[in-house]
Amino acid sequence: MSYFNIIKLDATPSSNDWLKAQMMKGSCADRDLVWVKNQTHGRGQMNKKWESEEGKSLTFSLFKVFPDLTAQNFFLINCAVSLAIVSAVNELTQLNLKVKWPNDILSGRKKIAGILIENMLKGSRIKGSVIGVGINVNQNSFHGLPFASSLSLVLDKDMDMTKLLEVILKHLQNGLDRLSDDDAFDLIRKYEDLLFRKDVLSTFKDNTGQFSGIIQGVTAGGLLKVARPSGKLTHYSTGNLEFFL
Repeated sequence: MSYFNIIKLDATPSSNDWLKAQMMKGSCADRDLVWVKNQTHGRGQMNKKWESEEGKSLTFSLFKVFPDLTAQNFFLINCAVSLAIVSAVNELTQLNLKVKWPNDILSGRKKIAGILIENMLKGSRIKGSVIGVGINVNQNSFHGLPFASSLSLVLDKDMDMTKLLEVILKHLQNGLDRLSDDDAFDLIRKYEDLLFRKDVLSTFKDNTGQFSGIIQGVTAGGLLKVARPSGKLTHYSTGNLEFFL
């Protein structure tokens, strides 16, 4: 019997929104996963539009309960999902993928996949999470998105999306099944090992303007640690820092 309860849909505006609607009706259970063939209005981080071509992108959302995870460690979910996707693609290909903080998966400087996690809190605990994943698999054009690409473009061949999903779910099960606060140190270190441009002098922009800095890692709460040449270390939350690729 499958660990996940897979629900297949031909089309829906957003797999995350579909799952949340099921929750509101009391029709959503732990490990429900909706796999959508055509996501017409997918969302990324900060409500950015996720463009996907029907039948050529792998888009799914998962509802997961984390009884041993407190709200302060919500970023561990992002770490576990990012690691699962990279590990799955590595199992099937020879690509050297990186994670662009907080939740974009890159091949070189090109975005291959994105993650959108929406947490429901109850006091200091995470009541449940809707985890959305979008992967550009066999899509070969991205209008107005110069830094987007797909696995097929990078590999110069199409991939079997059913097989890719199968391997991703295997790694997600291993990464999410017993996720707890005790995993914080190990998961953060593994996530940092995959960080795009970590320990490399890069150009950024924040509310003070453009500057040079070096990514040193992330905090347990998911803040990005950037050191300036002066030695000053600043922590950034999502949406408060722009990368220059």
